[in-house]
Amino acid sequence: MHSFDSLSLKNFVNVNYDFLKNASVQKVQQPSRREIILNLRSNGESRKLYININPKYPHICFISQKTFSMRALENPKSPPMFCMQLRKYIEGARIKEITIPDYERILEFHFEVYDEIGQLANLCFALEIMGKHSNVILYDYRSKIILGSAHNISPEKSSIREVYGGIPYIYPPKQTKTDILKTSYGAFCSVNKDVKSLSEHYYMLCEPLLKIIKNKSESDEKLFENLQKTVSLQDTSALLELWQGDDFNVALDEYFANVMFRDIFAQRQNVLLRILNSELKKLANILHNVPNEQKAQAYKQKGDLIFQYIYLIKQGEKSFLTPDGIIIALDDTITPSQNAQNYYKLYSKAKGAYEYQKQKYDEATEKKSYYDEILFSIENSKTYTELDEITSELELCGLIKEKKSKKQEKIELQKYDFMGYELFLGKNNKQNDYLISKVALGEDIWFHAYNCPSSHVLLRAKNVEKTPPAEVLEFAAKLVKENSPMKNSTKASIIYTKRKNLKKPPGGVLGYVIYKNEKEIVI
Repeated sequence: MHSFDSLSLKNFVNVNYDFLKNASVQKVQQPSRREIILNLRSNGESRKLYININPKYPHICFISQKTFSMRALENPKSPPMFCMQLRKYIEGARIKEITIPDYERILEFHFEVYDEIGQLANLCFALEIMGKHSNVILYDYRSKIILGSAHNISPEKSSIREVYGGIPYIYPPKQTKTDILKTSYGAFCSVNKDVKSLSEHYYMLCEPLLKIIKNKSESDEKLFENLQKTVSLQDTSALLELWQGDDFNVALDEYFANVMFRDIFAQRQNVLLRILNSELKKLANILHNVPNEQKAQAYKQKGDLIFQYIYLIKQGEKSFLTPDGIIIALDDTITPSQNAQNYYKLYSKAKGAYEYQKQKYDEATEKKSYYDEILFSIENSKTYTELDEITSELELCGLIKEKKSKKQEKIELQKYDFMGYELFLGKNNKQNDYLISKVALGEDIWFHAYNCPSSHVLLRAKNVEKTPPAEVLEFAAKLVKENSPMKNSTKASIIYTKRKNLKKPPGGVLGYVIYKNEKEIVI
């Protein structure tokens, strides 16, 4: 993963300077303790400046609606205290000056605002993008007194630099590096030319960027020239190549949005997988012990044999050997008839235990089949919405505690067009149930993998009297195969039938249907 270094910060400001200068802060939002959004307006245009001080991916950029969703940003009902402070001091104010202290990953926005008694105050909003030490600090520029910060640093946390309201603001300790723009070629030649040595010796040079530049260099002199051009922003091609894009802000935005999406999605996915795998483990313990009726039948057989040969059994015998060679234990204190009755009682008790165990076993088998469907849906999910729908389903199952206040969910199905036919894909049981209950018409054709978890696919019927072409049926079947555990198999059996041949059994689990008059396609 690439880090947002001082050169990237410098270029970000350079590219967006015209917008940032004199931009007014229309709204301040703080979705989480480590994320702040400034809604800025300048030159008739509005943008969202996103600030992230998470130690894993600290950065700033303007975000789009698409990447807003990818970052899973959601404002809390009650804004944090620092957010309230920012709204009080800088909401409605204009950025009068933008500064970056030499060689630092600190961006400073200066605001001129009027305080409570009507006096003009100069406030500085400092964005410190410094890895695990990243922070956002608001302080009075004249008195240098901190008004508030996103992350307070007490003396117990750091003996080098404290940050909290009411104390003077000081810059972080300086690094002992060299400015390559103030270095001669001769001095440059005295430094080792390996990537690590260069990044440790000079400001504004990160290892990934150096590797890109060094791979293009033909000599030390050319390398030195390229480095100076990049640091002075006379040539930003290497920076754009590092962040993989033509527009620097878009490249930053999409790069970090994708990194965050992968992390957040994997985290949410793993939570659901842990819950479901835990339940499947419990079911596996139940299914490990297959119900056996033989014990109960053995008791009944012994009772029957006692009555069959009761004329041969003498009172007071402790066992009896039948003509067939079966040994039956007896209680010598009771009659043979009473011994038979005892065996029938044991049979009745064992039969009841077997039926109870069989019921639990059948329930566990049905549950496992259902949970396997959900497990596949989780593993096959690609969006937050799909995970939210599965979470909602697990809430209905009682595996997750249901939230008190829930937004009305809007279910969006994946749609395909092929040879003039419409096809709909359900990625999880909630979508599958919606597909069958709300979307499908009687003559539409439903597809599913045979005896295997899979997505449901619905083919919209164009002409009720005419069967769709074989190519269309095959395309729908391939969609099912690609969204099933058999996607990498050489062969997969896919069944299909009309929607009117489906039935949802009363009390059945979400997405479960009974079908008839089905046909089969092997893909």
